[in-house]
Amino acid sequence: MGRKSVENVRKVQIVKALNRCLLDKPFHETSIKDIAAEAGVNHGVLHYYFENKEEILLFYIDYIIELYKLQYNDWIAARDGATAGDRQYIKEIFSFISDRITLNKNLSKVFIEIWEIASYNKKVRVKLQKAYQEWITTVNGIIGRKSRNSEVANIMSQAFVAYFEGMALFSVIMQPKDFHTVDILSWIENRIIDMID
Repeated sequence: MGRKSVENVRKVQIVKALNRCLLDKPFHETSIKDIAAEAGVNHGVLHYYFENKEEILLFYIDYIIELYKLQYNDWIAARDGATAGDRQYIKEIFSFISDRITLNKNLSKVFIEIWEIASYNKKVRVKLQKAYQEWITTVNGIIGRKSRNSEVANIMSQAFVAYFEGMALFSVIMQPKDFHTVDILSWIENRIIDMID
């Protein structure tokens, strides 16, 4: 295994530790020593790979974006040649996004923290803007397959991404007995598909 591979493995180990830390307490209360202990390494090792906590967080955001893009691309590749009609295909993609991202409570909980950080930290905000733009572009590609109007497809894509993020927040904050996330996601997905048919 080359040096670059060892470095990447170690960085992923560290960002996974950050993720576990953020499930227990806010970023501003999480120390380098906390992350190191969770990663099972000396805190000096963290400083070898990252200058500070912010750098770990920025790498974490990139890591999560790439992880979910890879999962999505693998899922799409596995579906290559599937015979579902356009409506069913779009529904399956929206379900994939809902199941893997929107309804992933641990991911949503960590991203609620990251959203707060982004409100006052420009570097984090820029990373999230890039992530959301990529997501909007991906959804636009899905909706654009059926829509004849590219402007409407773009607006719908932006609205849909904002909706997914709002649902992620609600899935963490609201009680399941009071807020039926899965039913609401399904209902909205069907309305969007009806709009582009």
